[in-house]
Amino acid sequence: MPTDSETPLSETGFLRVAGAAGLDTSDTEAMEDLRRRVTLMREGLSRLYEIDVSGAESPSAFVPVRR
Repeated sequence: MPTDSETPLSETGFLRVAGAAGLDTSDTEAMEDLRRRVTLMREGLSRLYEIDVSGAESPSAFVPVRR
């Protein structure tokens, strides 16, 4: 698990959690892809939370952002 000085999405913290979950952390390309996907999902959830809290549910709020 991440130490106090690591955040879950810091590189070392992410690799520790991935290793604890039984993932092959030696596959750096797969780990980078997974970390990118997790980051995008967290950003999406954060945006949905902002929309929910603000009460603004305009259709434009749900247009996916392409990166």
